[in-house]
Amino acid sequence: MRGLLAKNHPHLTVDVVVPEEPLDSHIAWILGPTLPTLPDETDLILLLDTSLVSRTKLAHEAFHDRDILSIDHHESFPDAIAGYRDSTAPSNTILLTEMAEILGWIIDASTATALLMGIYTDTGGFIHRNTDARALSTAARLLDLGGDQSAIAQKTFGNYSLEYLHHLGQGLLAIEIVDSVAILCLPPALES
Repeated sequence: MRGLLAKNHPHLTVDVVVPEEPLDSHIAWILGPTLPTLPDETDLILLLDTSLVSRTKLAHEAFHDRDILSIDHHESFPDAIAGYRDSTAPSNTILLTEMAEILGWIIDASTATALLMGIYTDTGGFIHRNTDARALSTAARLLDLGGDQSAIAQKTFGNYSLEYLHHLGQGLLAIEIVDSVAILCLPPALES
């Protein structure tokens, strides 16, 4: 969204707020610079890929007296923020791509890559059941706009930190099969 707004509305100041640092390198490369908190001069908060303030990890006070709009592809919840929702979309970035196309916005190659990455990760590299014609046709349009699928595959799924792989390995080793049911038995260090 930052790329779309920067290219099509350069007069706006757009910040990406990620309250938990550091991000693992398999996703940090696509976000660019982030802030840990909302700037005081924030006028509008866009919640992308969620409509629940509780999923942001920001203090609830951060949302007081600010306009909030959600763009989400998940099911609705009673305490959801108002906005645009399409739970039939396999990825939120499909919604962002479609909105940009309807508005006639320019999608440059780096933004196409970021949008494509959202589709790629939400569909598990196009192998999950949510991979449908809408996901594939949107991905094809983003590839035509310069989206770099090779960079996504390499940096997102082929560039995990050693610490991440270590934790993943510990988790996999903790799985036990009991009566044909996989049970995850986490050691105390991984239970949070």
